[in-house]
Amino acid sequence: MDRVDDKRATTPADPHRPGRPAWWQELKGSLRGRMRALVLVVLVALFGLLAVAVGSMAQASTADQEMMQRIGPALTSVERLQTAYVDQETGLRGYLLTGQDGFLDPFTAAAPRIAAEQNLLGTLVPELAGSLAAVAVAYDNWSANVARPFIDLRRAGDVAQASALAAQDVGKGRFDVLRQRVDTLRTQIRGEADAAMAASSSARLRLFGVLGAVAALGIALGVVAMRFQRRWVLAPLTRLGDDVAAVAGGDYAHPIRDDGLRELATVGRGVATMRDRLTAHAAETARTERLRARADQAERMADTLRRDVIVELSSLTLTVTAVAGRHPQAAAELHPVVHRLDLVITAIRNAIFGSPEPSPPQN
Repeated sequence: MDRVDDKRATTPADPHRPGRPAWWQELKGSLRGRMRALVLVVLVALFGLLAVAVGSMAQASTADQEMMQRIGPALTSVERLQTAYVDQETGLRGYLLTGQDGFLDPFTAAAPRIAAEQNLLGTLVPELAGSLAAVAVAYDNWSANVARPFIDLRRAGDVAQASALAAQDVGKGRFDVLRQRVDTLRTQIRGEADAAMAASSSARLRLFGVLGAVAALGIALGVVAMRFQRRWVLAPLTRLGDDVAAVAGGDYAHPIRDDGLRELATVGRGVATMRDRLTAHAAETARTERLRARADQAERMADTLRRDVIVELSSLTLTVTAVAGRHPQAAAELHPVVHRLDLVITAIRNAIFGSPEPSPPQN
């Protein structure tokens, strides 16, 4: 089986290929780069949502403080101002009809309250200074042209004229103008209150939306992370593990694949190197075993030659020598045979024990 993918496993991808920026190469060729990109996207999204959430919380808090510290007290103050005006108008009517000074007590007590409330409103709603000034002008008009003259007539004893003026509702128009301007001021303050409440509600809705987006982002990131984990980590590691297991099982021809990720390619190159070393070691071991088998065979052959052939040849040499001694007439023919047998025994000994070859026989 050809290892067609070994080159991919053992040759790293070129991160400086023209036409591709370095960050793109890092993103495509490195698991670390992909994880960094994923974490960067998550952080940017979370910080963006966090910024919106903080802004919404700040806006809601500002609107609440505006309502509690300025607009709410302004609404209460304008109501107290309206009550003080009505108290003065009611006290004036009672005094004109009865002439009793006790009816002027509410009128007199309301004066400092009116001044205090007008000053307070000037502090709380300076943006409505024009409307507040219109109220003050209408009050001064009613007080100077209606209330004070009527009180002076009654105190001067002109009861008939004062009673007649009170019965005819003289000055009612000026007080109605005052009432209308107070209503206008109250409407404007309530408009600011409605705007503050709307801003607070909008900010809270935005905050709830951000929290929902964070929850949705968390779920989406969990799903994406699981998918990317399977695609980027688990699947390549599973394939690499299968390849390693195949090599560990003895299939040294099995290719070591990688998915182009630098980290897995490094592991693949290490496994491929280990496989090549194992293959070379296995080949060396097989060659050593063959040499050892040949050496054992040679040893057995040497034993056989030493135990059987040399002994038999030596015995045969002795026998021929003895025959030559008993038959002198045949000695001339047998001595060359004995000499050749000695040469054969010497050659066998040299082959077994590595001795130098004997010199050729002298004729």
